[in-house]
Amino acid sequence: MRARPILPMVLLLGALAAGCGPLDVGSDLLWTARFETGDFSEWHGVAGGDAQAFPMPPNMIAVSNAQVHTGSHAAALTITAGSDGAQENAGLSRAGGLPTEAYYSAWYYLPYSVSVGPFWVIFKFRMRTNANDANTAGELFDMDLATLPSGEMTLRLYDHRTSADIPLDVSSPIVPVEQWFQLEAFYRAADDTTGRLTYWLNGQQVVDLAGAPTSPTSWVEWDACSVGENLMPSTATLYIDDCAISRSRVGPAGRLTE
Repeated sequence: MRARPILPMVLLLGALAAGCGPLDVGSDLLWTARFETGDFSEWHGVAGGDAQAFPMPPNMIAVSNAQVHTGSHAAALTITAGSDGAQENAGLSRAGGLPTEAYYSAWYYLPYSVSVGPFWVIFKFRMRTNANDANTAGELFDMDLATLPSGEMTLRLYDHRTSADIPLDVSSPIVPVEQWFQLEAFYRAADDTTGRLTYWLNGQQVVDLAGAPTSPTSWVEWDACSVGENLMPSTATLYIDDCAISRSRVGPAGRLTE
């Protein structure tokens, strides 16, 4: 059975903070983080927000100008995940106070190809079986990077409820290296057939899970992260920029998509 990636988080509930930025989704934009403040205040400054690496260094998070999607800064998440089987973590998270349904978007940059062992999670949803009890938090859906036999990078969607991968609608979508790419998800947390989870890679839909329960409660946590085990090279840096939560789809052009 696959190990369960667990990111540390601040267990706070609260209202969403209104955001502003280059994303042209009007009042539908609920929150955004562009890192132009040169720190992680956009994450720490909202209820349920967190940004940290775990365990201690060499895993680290930083605001960097080495690679940026827009503006002059982006987050750089670095983990060192060797062949010892240890799980390494660096992540940005929003927990609690999120709407039952919303679009979640982030831009990523891989400076080089990485050979992935058991997993490398970069986009995660977590759940609670009791929305008011932090002790009932658990893992849910992981969007992973994986390595194809050709050496190219692709995506894998893992469901912790079944401890198995969910087949994608697009077979082995190619994730670009040395180029910014966007991952966006629509997530409706529901314990009945109204549940839905849809992912897009650079605007192309890669999976759509509809008509089935997605979560036992409406409590939502979203993480833009780097959680890995047995990577080669073992030290991997992932850049993240222009994160957003919106009631309308952001899309790769950064504007409202019907």
